[in-house]
Amino acid sequence: MANLIFGEPSLFSINISTDDRFASVSIFCASEEIGDSSEYVLLSTFISLIKNKIDNYDYSLSNELFNLEKNDVFSYVVDGFEKAESWRESQRLESILITLNLAPCFDGETFILLST
Repeated sequence: MANLIFGEPSLFSINISTDDRFASVSIFCASEEIGDSSEYVLLSTFISLIKNKIDNYDYSLSNELFNLEKNDVFSYVVDGFEKAESWRESQRLESILITLNLAPCFDGETFILLST
C-alpha cells in the first residue's frame, strides 16, 4: 500500500492510501478553515455541502457505505456552478465538483474511492 500526504497536518491535510484497485482518502483538519488564513472556503461550508448531497439520497452517516450516482451528483454541482452569482461561489462549487468526481462514496469522515 502506498501513502501520500498533501498539506500541513497541524492545519489541513489529505492522506491518500492506495493498493491494487482501491484508494482511501482521509481529511484531517486542526483549523476551522481549509488551508491557511488566506483561504475563504470554511470547513463547515464544505461539510454542509457534502452532507446536503448525501441527505438528498436519504442515507444516514452512521457506519454505512454510500454509493452515490456520479452523474446525478455531477449534474447537481454543474447546475449550481452555472448559476453561481459570484466568482467566489463558483470556486467553491468547482472545489466540490472536483472532490465529488474523485470520491463517489463516503463512510463517516473518510472518503472511499471505488474503481470504475
